[in-house]
Amino acid sequence: MPIKKPGSQHFKSVKLKFAKSKLAKKAGRSVDTSLNLTPMIDMFVVLTIFLLMTFSTSGEILFIQKDIELPKATRTDELEQAPAIIIGSGQVVIEGKAVGRMDDIAEDENFEIADLSEILNNLKKQYTQLHPNQTFAGKIIIQGDKTVPFRVLKKVMFTCTSVGYTNINFAVLPTGGGGPPPGEGGETAPAGGSAEG
Repeated sequence: MPIKKPGSQHFKSVKLKFAKSKLAKKAGRSVDTSLNLTPMIDMFVVLTIFLLMTFSTSGEILFIQKDIELPKATRTDELEQAPAIIIGSGQVVIEGKAVGRMDDIAEDENFEIADLSEILNNLKKQYTQLHPNQTFAGKIIIQGDKTVPFRVLKKVMFTCTSVGYTNINFAVLPTGGGGPPPGEGGETAPAGGSAEG
């Protein structure tokens, strides 16, 4: 096979006339091409609808801390949206703010925790401003480790009731098999259920 000088276009070395004509048309086209966005937008709409349909908010009201081992309960109910007080890791926390160390709270003679009372009052004022036509339900969730001293738990509960949060729920892990008490309708809560106090 003889060596030929390379040309500027590759399609000249092709023997078939049909292939030459196809390559000639492609070589003459401009390189700029437009992207068709319609199929891509359709795909994103389908993905969005799928994600919205599969998204579930049940069981995601409360984030369970890694270092807190929740107590177990056989009779539970689903948690509702409410402020959460976390008692564990040696401190008491509400809305991401530490209100005191457990040792200090246990040793203090005063039953009301001042910092916790102040934050709860602010949350109550915010709720009444945002919902002027609704009565304040006084719901609160206590997420405490099962080894929390009762004295600390009692002071937290006393502070909640003194401010007006009388509907106290405890975050628990449902063990199953219990169900609601006889004569009551209810469902077993997902992880992070509540046992009313």
